[in-house]
Amino acid sequence: MICLIVDHHPVISSGLAQMVRASFPGWQVDIAHTVAAAIEQADAQQPDVVLISLLMPDNSGLALLGHLQQHDPHSRRTASIVIADAPDADTARLCERLGAHGFMSRAHAFTAIDPAIRAVCARQKYFEPAPDLATPVPAPIRFTPRQRDIVDLLLIGYSNKQIACTLNLSSGTVKNYIFDLMRMISVNSRLEMALKIRDSGYQRS
Repeated sequence: MICLIVDHHPVISSGLAQMVRASFPGWQVDIAHTVAAAIEQADAQQPDVVLISLLMPDNSGLALLGHLQQHDPHSRRTASIVIADAPDADTARLCERLGAHGFMSRAHAFTAIDPAIRAVCARQKYFEPAPDLATPVPAPIRFTPRQRDIVDLLLIGYSNKQIACTLNLSSGTVKNYIFDLMRMISVNSRLEMALKIRDSGYQRS
């Protein structure tokens, strides 16, 4: 079994690695300090479990979740557990919709990591707090083709700079699109916008 730990902080990532090795002797435990390195290692090794910090220096951990979901859409191989610095039900719900199998706060990571890994390896979910799956689904949101391009990339965790590079747009143009989308959907943050779009039943192109 292979466990990949994705966290930019050397002390925390080393501590998590020690805990995983102690709880699961014989496992291969690797560490990635950037999302780019994590994607490279995940593609090369196909780990069984990935522990993902949302706050990374080069990108959001959401981008890694999106990548894993694209390359393993039915979660046949890799189980992912998100570690959030400021956990809340909205973030947990977004992570689950991006394919996460587990979600916990960083404050509880060192005590929860063992039961969380055992749960996801048994194809169960481990969420703290549990996402509110009973939230009503609002009406679909209609987008122009260019808005859809931007929303598709936004939902897999791309930054404005990455969206601009991918779509061959200026950063200012992307920023304006994001602002207009937030105003159109009546939200105040990218996270809130992503949640509302996914709750509407939106399907990526």
